[in-house]
Amino acid sequence: MLEHDFAWDSTGSSGALSEVTIPFPPTHSVLYVQHSTLATTNSVSFQTAQQSSGPWFNEASTQLSTAVSTQFALRLTGPYAIMRPYLHTASTGTYRLRLLAVR
Repeated sequence: MLEHDFAWDSTGSSGALSEVTIPFPPTHSVLYVQHSTLATTNSVSFQTAQQSSGPWFNEASTQLSTAVSTQFALRLTGPYAIMRPYLHTASTGTYRLRLLAVR
């Protein structure tokens, strides 16, 4: 089994976080909030693409509540080559999103 683990730290800015290229086409993956001190609600999408220039596709999305820890998981069946979280609104606070992809 191949596994890829990647984490993003954010300070609540809106927009795309850095993209990550998966070194193998994953068959299953999960994106979750590992830690959050958000002061307000935010929303996040799980976006995938075959190349970094896009096009980017929203595969799943959810709301982030304040002060959460592993409150939700976005699951996606692959394969895909590149993924990134996209934060739709700005919020004060910090959080860590984690991706786990397996094949």
